[in-house]
Amino acid sequence: MANDYYTRQGSYTKGTLARGDVVKSDFDALVTAWDSGETNIKRALKLPEEGSPQTDWQITENATNRAGKALGFDTSGNLELQTGVGNWKGTWATSTAYALRDVVVDGAAGASTDNLYICIEAHTSGTWATDLSAAKWELMVNVSEARDWAQKTDGIVDSTGYSSKAWAIGGTDVSDTASRGAAKEWAIETSGTVDTAEYSAKEYAQGTQASTGGSAKDYAQKTDGGVSGATSDHSAKAWAVGGTGITSASSKGAAKEWATTTGAYVDTAEYSAKEYAIGTTATSAKDYATKTSAAVTGSEFSAKEYAQGTQASTGGSAKDYAQKTDGGVSGATSDHSAKAWAVGGTGITNTAGKGASKEWAITAEDITVDGTSYSSLHWASKSSGSATSASSSASSATSSAISASTSASSASSTLTTFQTQYMGSHSSAPSTSTVGALYWNSTAGNLNVWDGSSWVAIQADTDVKVSVSSNDTTPGYLNGKLVAGTSVTLTEGSDGGDETLTVALDSATVVAKTSATGSGQLPSGTTAQRDGSPSAGMIRYNSTTAGFEGYGAAWGSLDTTYSAGTGLNLATTTFSLNTGNANTWTAAQRGEITALTSATTITIDMADSNNFSCTLAHNATFANPSNLTAGQSGSIFLIQDGSGSRTASWGSNFDFAGGTAPTLTTTASAVDRIDYVVLDSSNIHAVATLNLS
Repeated sequence: MANDYYTRQGSYTKGTLARGDVVKSDFDALVTAWDSGETNIKRALKLPEEGSPQTDWQITENATNRAGKALGFDTSGNLELQTGVGNWKGTWATSTAYALRDVVVDGAAGASTDNLYICIEAHTSGTWATDLSAAKWELMVNVSEARDWAQKTDGIVDSTGYSSKAWAIGGTDVSDTASRGAAKEWAIETSGTVDTAEYSAKEYAQGTQASTGGSAKDYAQKTDGGVSGATSDHSAKAWAVGGTGITSASSKGAAKEWATTTGAYVDTAEYSAKEYAIGTTATSAKDYATKTSAAVTGSEFSAKEYAQGTQASTGGSAKDYAQKTDGGVSGATSDHSAKAWAVGGTGITNTAGKGASKEWAITAEDITVDGTSYSSLHWASKSSGSATSASSSASSATSSAISASTSASSASSTLTTFQTQYMGSHSSAPSTSTVGALYWNSTAGNLNVWDGSSWVAIQADTDVKVSVSSNDTTPGYLNGKLVAGTSVTLTEGSDGGDETLTVALDSATVVAKTSATGSGQLPSGTTAQRDGSPSAGMIRYNSTTAGFEGYGAAWGSLDTTYSAGTGLNLATTTFSLNTGNANTWTAAQRGEITALTSATTITIDMADSNNFSCTLAHNATFANPSNLTAGQSGSIFLIQDGSGSRTASWGSNFDFAGGTAPTLTTTASAVDRIDYVVLDSSNIHAVATLNLS
């Protein structure tokens, strides 16, 4: 026979011999096989002996049909495949026949626990408590306990544990309990601590509980005081744009206030960058550059005032020292400008011990320059005049001998003598030795006569001695012996006795002044009223053209006229380049290179220049520039300082090839160049040329 436990070695047929060792081996193998079979029988599922003969049970379903099923017994006690653990009967009810493995829930008719029980003995139900104590039912699923572990919130589930719901949203001995607290409370509780010591995520994020030490939201944006729980600290927003405890607070002040506040301190002691730059409360850079209405501070004045101002206490501006002619230099009145010393001006012209270079050169004959001395022209004319006078005297003597001088000639000679003796108009007394000589004092506005020792002003109602013949003793001869010269009128008073004579300039032919420091009244008339025979040097006001004109080779306007040439604009008297034209330059044009100050953040003002340079002493960020105008181009020269290793990063306006900013050459004193063109108000196309040497 064959089996799974041993294989026979010998052949035991009738009439054959069997070897002893083979027989022994087969018997040993048989014993071993029996032992193995007995072991497997002991491990097998055994049923009691019930009836005869015994019946074999066989499960006929294949593996697919057996999958997911249980091995159990049917109502006859025979093995079978079953599809579940029991037969669901719903809520337990009294007076109901229950079979083995029926499953119920002990609802209101039972113990109201909602636990699941399985029937372990077929019976007809009485009361739940009686049937349960009689072991008719066995607890299958403890739903009550599971429910407690899931949602009980009024205390512990067992001696130490709490439900999922209690740990999730809170419950007795979990909420507000040391070292505990529900997940929800740890997330959003804002009315107090979660575990008597710590606060929730929401409280730390945005709460106002003082003892938290300050929430994230407070540290981010609170501006009405210190951070809750840390009142000496302030939020990022307060430090950025201001808030209670930062704005106008000693040793504090927000970033925005330090940048832009004007008219007051930022921190009760110092002013903002803008105030120091252009403000009027602090002493600003702008004041030091351009203020001209008063001193900038104390006795200090602006650059513009020192350049061209008139504040007396500056000690004199550059402009005053260059061209002021209406008095001494402002703030140094005993000093005079270069122009005053060159061509004349108040305090130089006709001033003792002074006089301008031009006046010392060309002041007219017989007019002093400084009240005492005469010009080069005067002395040159005197030398020429002496020779001319000698020649004239000889000619007159010859003429007198030939003409035999008649009374008419004598009268003519007298007129000539008067005209010789009248020395014209002077602002101060001229020199003469001729008794009876006259001059008009333009400063005092009167006629003066030389009496042999001094000049005497001719006053109204005063008899004046004049040179007449010894026979002129009859009243009336004064008027008969004096003849008015050109542009002079004579008017006799008290004819016949105690005579007076008024000498006046002819206002029709003499240019008058309104005062010593006023204006000269030039002739005025139409174009048709010009002189019939003009000579070079004449000037007048033409009422037809409403402008001043002068005569050289022809009449021409003296008014300054302006006209803009090609490529220029003219506004009144100011010329500017017409940038709307296509201009061609025939010589080099240069743009300055404006030096930038090294800092951790550098903001270029594109209105300052086209070209910039910066010796880097920091790792610098070049922020987006101000005053960008499309079409502007130029270069930025970056020089490493003596230490080197300086880096540069760039604002979002700067666009480099491939979107990658260059890495600077970091060797000490190395030079890199960034060339740029402004595309629009937020884009600058830039190219780097590195390590130039």
